[in-house]
Amino acid sequence: HISDTSKHKLGRRIPFMRWALIPMSLFCIFLFTPLVREESYLNVFWLALMQFFFYFFFGMYMIPYNALLAEMGHDAQAKLNLSTAQSIGFMFGVLISAASPMIMKAVLDYSNMADHLSAYQCTIAGLNIFAAVCMAVPAFYLDEKKYCREPNVTEPLLTSLKTALRNKNFLAFAVADASYFMAIAIITAGLMYYVTALLKLDEGIGTVFMLVMVVITLAFYPVVNKLGTKISKKKMMIAAFVAEAFVFIGIFYLGEYPVSATIQATLLMITFGIPDAFLGILPNTVVADIAHEDLKRTGENKEGMYFGMRAFFQKVGQTAGVTLFAMLTLYGKDPGHDLGLRLSGIAGAVLCAFAAFAYSRYRE
Repeated sequence: HISDTSKHKLGRRIPFMRWALIPMSLFCIFLFTPLVREESYLNVFWLALMQFFFYFFFGMYMIPYNALLAEMGHDAQAKLNLSTAQSIGFMFGVLISAASPMIMKAVLDYSNMADHLSAYQCTIAGLNIFAAVCMAVPAFYLDEKKYCREPNVTEPLLTSLKTALRNKNFLAFAVADASYFMAIAIITAGLMYYVTALLKLDEGIGTVFMLVMVVITLAFYPVVNKLGTKISKKKMMIAAFVAEAFVFIGIFYLGEYPVSATIQATLLMITFGIPDAFLGILPNTVVADIAHEDLKRTGENKEGMYFGMRAFFQKVGQTAGVTLFAMLTLYGKDPGHDLGLRLSGIAGAVLCAFAAFAYSRYRE
């Protein structure tokens, strides 16, 4: 809300991004530097505190950053192009961060460092310095004033918040989005368990399967970009939710199909990666559409509030998803005793189906 109402000479969003990028990277590094090198309640307190500050500055950077998409995307294709570029950047970020074990090995091989923990911490620090440089590019080189409208938000915070929550179109999207991220949190938390307990494969191969999913998702981004202005986004998103529901159902039977475990894992990642390409690009453009519609109706450009509320619903969904997965593992998460892992697939399917239903209430 403060960014929505800001009249800073650099623009409404850029100053927040500049203030947040260094603390965000620093607190991410601190997450991996416990106070004590063995189990300790001090570490629990430290982790909670560092997470709080990390997510505070994460929100301070990402919410204004995403709001720029709505402001700079002056037509449907421009919004789609910006969202596609964002998603490509995110996927490359996933690939680079997933390479941290290999970078750590290189640090051990080519330095005098013999301690694995210290090498891992150096790797994390290096990646976060690189991340800060990347985040500095839009924060310092983007001319927000050139592309964005002047602020005209006069509503106080609570009124602005109520306006967003009373927007039935946004509420339909937000409920679907939270349900989807709840399902995503389940598959993220469960991936290594699916590989080791259900498919009985080596844990290290999980990174390879993650790479397969990223490559498939990236390969389908051009398809989404082409179809984005030709086919109803609502229809594509509902189809993607339904497709992911079927992928989750497939998790229930992992390890029981009449093909090798490697093929099963590869097919899981491929079938998940295709709808994920649609759901990685389209939602941000939908929030931008909602913000533009609200601007036409109220005369106030509250992009930050809408993207902020989307981030809130996402975090609620992710937290609930991790909690649900942890509860289900009580019913079994080991080879031969894996009912909890299989039930997590059914839970994910139900959540994706509910996301499709909730999004069907969205009036495109």
